[in-house]
Amino acid sequence: MEKAKRERMAKLLTKRMEYARNGATAFKAGNLEEALRNYFGYIEILEKIKEVGRDELQPKNFDLKNDMAELLLLTGVYWDLSKIHDLGGKKSYDRFRFYLDRFTMFSRGMPFQHVSAELIRKFLVNGSPRNRKELKNAHLQLGGGKCFLATAVEDHLPARTLPRLRQFRDLRLMESAAGRCFVGAYYFVGPWIARVLIRTPETFQKRFAGLVEKLADSLKVGF
Repeated sequence: MEKAKRERMAKLLTKRMEYARNGATAFKAGNLEEALRNYFGYIEILEKIKEVGRDELQPKNFDLKNDMAELLLLTGVYWDLSKIHDLGGKKSYDRFRFYLDRFTMFSRGMPFQHVSAELIRKFLVNGSPRNRKELKNAHLQLGGGKCFLATAVEDHLPARTLPRLRQFRDLRLMESAAGRCFVGAYYFVGPWIARVLIRTPETFQKRFAGLVEKLADSLKVGF
């Protein structure tokens, strides 16, 4: 009986990797239906292994020491599912939010959190997401580079702007007591203001980004 159980578990573990691999291949090829089928198969097997109900996987179901590779793989699957359902517009919005929330949940506090934040940033800048506000909010939840207001409109800024602002913070503001007080106050209120900003119309965000860019250009830093 015990041997049969081990053999069944071994088959499931092998099958889950097959599903994940085929899903990733189909996604890269643009075959989204095939990607969905395989990704759903992968998640279903994990749910069986962890003995949880449908859509009930959580980080607490995993051993952070022994399951880190699995957590990274699952987080990547949730990210691909988020992007697939982002393409579906309103009819897929609820599933988009579900998978984006899972992606954020499984990324927060993990060693790869900064990688997840960078995935969102690149998608916002180089992709054509339909649910920009939700993605920006997830980016902020994962750190968003600490420059909260600029990050909220980062997809409307030149690539050099954020590095300039961060360099000014590190080389100028952090060198004086007054500057450190300003940075501390900014970190306190910045996330709240950024969450308000990402809910404003795109036209306002573009104007705000223009002001941020002018500010960055006026700073005497080496970029």
